[in-house]
Amino acid sequence: MNSTYGKVIAPLSSLALIMLAQGFFNTFVSMRLAMAGYSTFLNGIVNACYFAGMMIGGIYIEKLIHRIGHIRSFAIFAALNTTAVALQSLSFNLISWIFLRFLYGCCASGLFIVIESWLLLLSTHKTRGRLLSFYMVSLYAAQALGQFIINLMNLSSEIPYLVSILLSSISVIPVCVMRSGSPAMSEDPSVTNIFHIFKISPFGVFGCITGGLILSAFYSLGPVFAKNTGFSVLQISQIMGVTILGGLFLQWPIGHLSDIFDRLKIMITVASILVIVSIALFFSTNLNYLLFLTLCVLFGGFSFTLYPLSITYTCDHFSSNNIISITCALLIVYGTGSVLGPILASIPMTYIQPSGLFLYVSILSLVLITLGIIRLSKPSLPKEEEQGEYIPLPRTTPLAYYLDPRQEEKDDDALEEYLFQSDDDL
Repeated sequence: MNSTYGKVIAPLSSLALIMLAQGFFNTFVSMRLAMAGYSTFLNGIVNACYFAGMMIGGIYIEKLIHRIGHIRSFAIFAALNTTAVALQSLSFNLISWIFLRFLYGCCASGLFIVIESWLLLLSTHKTRGRLLSFYMVSLYAAQALGQFIINLMNLSSEIPYLVSILLSSISVIPVCVMRSGSPAMSEDPSVTNIFHIFKISPFGVFGCITGGLILSAFYSLGPVFAKNTGFSVLQISQIMGVTILGGLFLQWPIGHLSDIFDRLKIMITVASILVIVSIALFFSTNLNYLLFLTLCVLFGGFSFTLYPLSITYTCDHFSSNNIISITCALLIVYGTGSVLGPILASIPMTYIQPSGLFLYVSILSLVLITLGIIRLSKPSLPKEEEQGEYIPLPRTTPLAYYLDPRQEEKDDDALEEYLFQSDDDL
């Protein structure tokens, strides 16, 4: 096991560095657009392109990794990531930023695929649980810590771009100095028909798209809400950081509860608490700041679990042989919600008040609760003892599913078909 840990330090270090860069830069982009006087709606459009890039990249980018290997692929995506930031620094033009944010999202998706599949090659059934934990902690901790980098610079200067370029550039070093068997991707995995999944588990599909609608809106417009409400740069970084950490800390407790009790009822409960927290945040202008941060932690904890809960609930309705194609399909559903989220959330923020972001979240959660109650009244739900175990997936690529060791042993056969050993990367 120690040798496995030694082998994963390099890819996880590279992941942490690139997520530090992306974590703060995504927030910076929203704040920079707001500072320049662009409307919340246009801000949402620009950020929606980032999530569109992630979704499209996740579908098509594996062929490149199959052709040239993981180390070279990581270097290419990191270089393109750096290029996108550098070009953004040269021209503050909305049209060019839309294209560059799309490219940035494609790079993010490629980097996730590289790291996740690399960890899978190095893992065994016994070590995947700890690797999944390391992966999620590295991912969310780096994203959260990245928020605080914003405090160290003048947002109107070139320094934010230079810091992002620096972090993206040095992220290549850990994986390039590591010599390891480089896994190559097989052909794109088959994707189960989304309409078939919706027919079997409509609530699970709606839960996934709701997760995308909520989280992309918060990532993109949370900084805009905070800035327009009058929070300082330090407070904005704290708000974003503690929300992301809340999503990490409550992931396992809520998942464990969903394994013990009826998962549909847990999802309804999570959505109900999210409504209460969101309404409290909507009227947050007069709240004590520490109370406000506490609500942000709860908001992150309950909103971040909607997607993995929905994935797991949907998988309860299918055999384990179909789960990888289901996760592929549902990631596309989530991605669709992620593209629409920043655009739709900008409407109440523009016409009501900046905290309309949380009114938007509460409405979506209420709709999810209503559909859940309707579903609860119908027969043929999986019994509690028939439920699969909670899958604490990050919202990256379906490959992360294989890092969960609690899935049945026969998934290893599917994994072997999905990954195969190639020659060592140079």
